Amino acid sequence: MRTTLTLDDNLLQNLKKKAVEYNIPFKTIVNQTLQRGLEVMEAAPKLEKKYKTQGRSLKAKSGYDLNKLGQIIDEMEDEARFNGKL
Repeated sequence: MRTTLTLDDNLLQNLKKKAVEYNIPFKTIVNQTLQRGLEVMEAAPKLEKKYKTQGRSLKAKSGYDLNKLGQIIDEMEDEARFNGKL
């Protein structure tokens, strides 16, 4: 299959050198390099780290004035520190 790729200049030069070094066509070295790169990516462990967050109620607690958000945040932080969650 034919396609057009845009390669960085240094990558292009390295691939050309390898093609000459191994005495194989340029398209072959490109295909082999891409194939090996994909194999390495598939074999590598996934870096995705799963995590859980604890849900919180979004209801305003009684006695809080929603116009004083700074006060609410301070009290929530104090509560989290007291419970050892911060």
